[in-house]
Amino acid sequence: MARRPAARSGMALILALAAVVLAGGLALYLQARAATLFRAEQTELRWEQLRLSAAEAAREALWVLAADDDLTVDHLAEDWALPRETNRTDGIVTHAMVEDAGRFLNWNNVGVSGRSGRSARDMLLDLLMFCNHFDAAVPVEALEDFVDANETGSYEAPFYQTGDAPFRPPNRIMWAPAELLRVHGFKPDLFQPRPPVRRDDLFSGDLTTATAVVPLPLEEPLPVNVNTASREVLMALTGLEQDAAVRAVLALRQVRPFGSLVEIFTAYPELAAMLEGTVGTASTVFRVRARAAREGLACSVMAWVERDPDSGDIRILQWVEGDS
Repeated sequence: MARRPAARSGMALILALAAVVLAGGLALYLQARAATLFRAEQTELRWEQLRLSAAEAAREALWVLAADDDLTVDHLAEDWALPRETNRTDGIVTHAMVEDAGRFLNWNNVGVSGRSGRSARDMLLDLLMFCNHFDAAVPVEALEDFVDANETGSYEAPFYQTGDAPFRPPNRIMWAPAELLRVHGFKPDLFQPRPPVRRDDLFSGDLTTATAVVPLPLEEPLPVNVNTASREVLMALTGLEQDAAVRAVLALRQVRPFGSLVEIFTAYPELAAMLEGTVGTASTVFRVRARAAREGLACSVMAWVERDPDSGDIRILQWVEGDS
């Protein structure tokens, strides 16, 4: 039977309406997708602006570091050591902080020999003790085997072949703190910040503020700066029996920073042989940390740099960017 004109007209109308609905749905989909892509692009643009702002804040802090007019003395009251905050006209807030590596005991020191009467291993053991970790002999021995260049020791490659994820220790310096957690005996809780305790407590030190992994190849231990190092770091260099001398050094540097080691060694000659080659009054390696934030988003920069002791020129050793 032939289809009547009215039926054909009704079918055409239905198809036309369906096409309109589909077209409208497609338009809405494309509009929503365009809006999503636009928001994603705007978010990516904001992240890029924050990344560049954090990098710029770090660069400006390094300019101040390079412009230091006395490279023979570094102390905590210098311009480069002061926190820097900038509120920009575009709403981005930046923070930057420079720290000298000389205030820390470098974990990588344990892999090289120095001129001091005390080994880097003994210094690290004492520091762990002053930070309330009294059972550290095994982890420190394992760390020494992890970073030294030889294959002899109780915690070399064969030791690490027995676990669930066997690997070979690198026998080189560590480049990041995360590598410490691969060393036998090192656990995350070792690096948890300690709650405030009485400063007259001899074992009140905090590893998170007393140590650092400095990514710099070494021929001898990286020196500690007597003008910036904490009590527990200085005590680690000298040993428990020199507590009085360390307290005197801390008191004297509050009056004015030490311009040379002669001032210390003249007053405390027993420290001269003990500290030879392990301390100085200035630093050559520094860490800069910068952060840029706006509208709930933030980016950060962490960089290790080396400053030429004669010219002040800055060389980047490591540059790490991330969200924060």
